[in-house]
Amino acid sequence: MRRLLLITLAILLFAGIVGGTATYSLALNAPYVPGEPLFSTQLMSERLWSLTFNTNEADRAGVLLDILARRLDDLTAVQNTPHELAAVSVFDEAFIEAALAIGKLPPETQQPLRERLSNMSQQALARLDALAVADDTAVTSLRAKLQTALALLNDVNADITSVVLANTVDGQGETAVAANFSGNALDDPRSIPFPPNADLTSAHSFFPITDGHGDLQCSACHTGATYQGADPACVACHADDDAHNGSNGADCALCHTIASWQDASFDHSVIGTQDCSECHEPPPNHYAGACRDCHTDTTDFSNAVFNHAAIGSTDCSACHTAPANHYAGACRDCHSDTTNFSNAVFNHATIGSTDCSACHTAPANHYAGACRDCHSDTTNFSNAVFNHATIGSADCSACHTAPANHYAGACRDCHTDTTNFKNASFNHATIGGTDCSACHSAPVNHYPGACRNCHVDTGNFRNVNFNHAGLTNCQGCHTPPPNHFAGQCSDCHSTTTFGGATFNHTFPVNHKGANGECAKCHPGGNTATYTCYTCHDQQETIRKHNEEGIGNIANCVQCHANGKENDGGDDDKKEDGGDDDDD
Repeated sequence: MRRLLLITLAILLFAGIVGGTATYSLALNAPYVPGEPLFSTQLMSERLWSLTFNTNEADRAGVLLDILARRLDDLTAVQNTPHELAAVSVFDEAFIEAALAIGKLPPETQQPLRERLSNMSQQALARLDALAVADDTAVTSLRAKLQTALALLNDVNADITSVVLANTVDGQGETAVAANFSGNALDDPRSIPFPPNADLTSAHSFFPITDGHGDLQCSACHTGATYQGADPACVACHADDDAHNGSNGADCALCHTIASWQDASFDHSVIGTQDCSECHEPPPNHYAGACRDCHTDTTDFSNAVFNHAAIGSTDCSACHTAPANHYAGACRDCHSDTTNFSNAVFNHATIGSTDCSACHTAPANHYAGACRDCHSDTTNFSNAVFNHATIGSADCSACHTAPANHYAGACRDCHTDTTNFKNASFNHATIGGTDCSACHSAPVNHYPGACRNCHVDTGNFRNVNFNHAGLTNCQGCHTPPPNHFAGQCSDCHSTTTFGGATFNHTFPVNHKGANGECAKCHPGGNTATYTCYTCHDQQETIRKHNEEGIGNIANCVQCHANGKENDGGDDDKKEDGGDDDDD
């Protein structure tokens, strides 16, 4: 096959040298764009022309820039067609060749070529942005390469080849490109793309381009114009498809075929001592032992048989989660049937000194002592017998809550019957200096003194005997009715009964026809003050007293204690018409 290719290329070369009109026209006129059938042939003609008929390095660099200009036009020609990425790829290759050719020239001859390459790089950036695949990885990579190149091209001291070395996919850089495109093309027939309609199955037999690989473009594997040294390993292209993360090695063909990546056939017999967990991830809280201990059927993971006898000293809790508040001891102490967890038998005798509270939660306000003190029947918690004698010095309040305003002393002072709290007998003699108010609430406006001053009968609060002797401030306990006389209570009331009050009003209550109506002299119900001017004309009274030389008339009763004009005088008869008993 290699010999056939050499002969074919020799014929083409001979035709180009001897009669080369067609090759010359195809190489210089560039009538085809990416995606057209003869574009590959045009590429071959261009490269033959640049390699064979331009031996001068400066001339060759100029020709490669001409070819790059064509690839620049191709970016516009294929815009919004399925061939955009193909145009990007060949532009990338042409850019690398041109940059390397310029970089080989002496620095003093590079400047005009660098300026031309810089101008085309700027145009390419604009045309890449107009493509439908502008966000594709290949376009992004080329865009970064062009931006780096522009920075280097503007620096006359920068080596332009560094942008190629830094961005060539295989890391070979200039060496790899030069190996494919320097010297005589006949040195390596693989440096020339396959002609259209070539039999790729036989011509590319070392890596069959069939089945799942049948629609691949050359640039899918041969990137950066590098046709030698492409990695044939599956992971070179399918690294993102490797769900095994490389743990199964690089020989994907053990399970996968090029017909379909998904239709894999794995021979579990080849894994040897390798455990299933190398490929399969067990579910959460799964048994941590070897998978093969249970999964003997490699075609179906559901057909698992677990032999509990094989786990040895491993406890059930390694796989099974106990319910909340479950006994914390070994599962096998109760679960002897490995096939059914419900068939559990708990032997309370085996817990030793462990208290019931390790598994059972006591109700609120429960006795805080050991459960076994009362619950001797381990089959029924209801059969509890509490022996109050065992609590020692602990008071009833440790378990029982007293009602509101209850006596704050020790419960046992009154409750001697431990079977019935209602059989209580309170001995008031035992409270000592504690007052009744510690347990009993006095009614509103009650006498604030000590309860025992009146309540001497501790069996009945109603049997009260209050000694008023020496007490004068009745209002400290008693509230007078509205508009009551504001004087001292004892002036009218005795301490035996409030109803038998004796009121001594020194001023006649029937004066001037008042007829006992207090408001006549005490307007507003204020008995602390009085007025005579409800009936008597104030101005006339002042005038008459001034004529008599009396200037102080503020306190009438000071002179008229009995309501007379002159107490006992004849003027009273003149003033009152002789009725001096009522005035």
